[in-house]
Amino acid sequence: MEALRLLISDILKKNKIFLIILFVFAFVVRAFVFGFYLSKNKNYWQVDSNTYNKIADNIVRGKGISVNDKPNFYRLPGYSCFLAFYYKIFGVDTKNVLWLQIFLASFIPILIFVLSFLLSSNLWVAKLSSIYATIHLGLVLYSGFFMTESLFIFFLLFFSIFFFKDLNLFLCNKNTKYYEPKFINLFLAGLFLGLASLVRPVGHYLIFLAIFLLFFEKNDFKLKIKKSTMLFLGWFITVLPWLIRNYILLGQIFFHTLPGGHFLYFSAARNVMHERNYTYEQSKNYLRKEVSKISSRKKAEIGRNLNDIEVCNLRLNLALKYFKKYPFLTLKNWLTDILRTSLSLYSAEILYLESGRKSIDYFSNKRTIWSLFKRYLLPDTKNIWLKVLVYMEILFFSFILFGFLGGLFLALFYFFKFGYKSGICLYFKVLPIIAFFLIIGLAGGYSRMRLPIEPFLIILSFSFIFIILNFKKIKRENGFI
Repeated sequence: MEALRLLISDILKKNKIFLIILFVFAFVVRAFVFGFYLSKNKNYWQVDSNTYNKIADNIVRGKGISVNDKPNFYRLPGYSCFLAFYYKIFGVDTKNVLWLQIFLASFIPILIFVLSFLLSSNLWVAKLSSIYATIHLGLVLYSGFFMTESLFIFFLLFFSIFFFKDLNLFLCNKNTKYYEPKFINLFLAGLFLGLASLVRPVGHYLIFLAIFLLFFEKNDFKLKIKKSTMLFLGWFITVLPWLIRNYILLGQIFFHTLPGGHFLYFSAARNVMHERNYTYEQSKNYLRKEVSKISSRKKAEIGRNLNDIEVCNLRLNLALKYFKKYPFLTLKNWLTDILRTSLSLYSAEILYLESGRKSIDYFSNKRTIWSLFKRYLLPDTKNIWLKVLVYMEILFFSFILFGFLGGLFLALFYFFKFGYKSGICLYFKVLPIIAFFLIIGLAGGYSRMRLPIEPFLIILSFSFIFIILNFKKIKRENGFI
């Protein structure tokens, strides 16, 4: 591991000019898109933006993490604290604060360069992956949206670098005889995952997935326990103040109250549509009335109003009732949303803005699988340049998917035919994280839910392209011919 650390350090020093140019290019691209498009007509403003802004404003005013003078439990505090840092110094400015975010997001291609080299040990793959990341439409757009994605990916990449740097999976060729784990790497990985956990509500699931992966290492059981403990400790120390705050205020340990409304109104509502032949909006209104009735009964039982986490749990229980009542319909809806998460385009955000933010009935019973694809294949816009952008994204995304799936096939082929482990090792490391982010899109299904795994898809795709271009040389070096 020390040799790997020195190698990475050497690579960074030798490519210092490349990385500086990479950062400058990434910043120029993002600044151009923001300055000439997203900053106009408040295009950077999204449906969740106002809540984060209100919380940040209240933090600066000394009112704590709150909305409308009430403690906030619905949104995690990380992004609002990031905004409040700028507001405290320069004043509340919902547009100019995004320049700080754009500056931070411009480091993401550099982090992808480091992660790519760490995973592939190939400088060519690392350079191409990082260059592609500078113009990746999703990474560019969300750097200028008043949303959590860029900050979350920034922390997630740091977690990934420290986590994979010390991951010693049983399928890999790493020699365990001289293996000396750097526990500090796992602690730092946990710390950055903790920071990510305070930005988007997925880190408390991802920590257990990461620990699960550690138990697939070659190491003895005691070492696995020690490494898992260090990872969890770094994460737990970071999130503990937030958990303590919530426990003090509401008497329960929890991260946020988003799941109740999210699963009830985004997922269970579609089961109600089927049961009562309602529209999506009618189904949500029906469920709101059901929640109100149950809340009234609970209030009468306990002699007080329900607090936020109790309402959240009530909604979750009601959603679970409909999931159990229609299991096959639930599975169909979830798989549809996972498909949408997997294949939706980031240019959909621009189509939405250019339509005047015209709402789309995503969950209409009349929508077919074909209609999901038709939206992009036949975009509803008269703007020829926007159509070109949509088709260009389809082309580039198809290239990434081809590389990802082609690499997976090749890795499996060489593993089973020749026992070659390097390819399957790379996929075994990152596939669980890719699958995790796709699966959690089961109650929504938006492209932004896929954005955190785009760096992994890019790296795997360019790794495959490198293998194809150097096919004979790689086969000869590994004794396959």
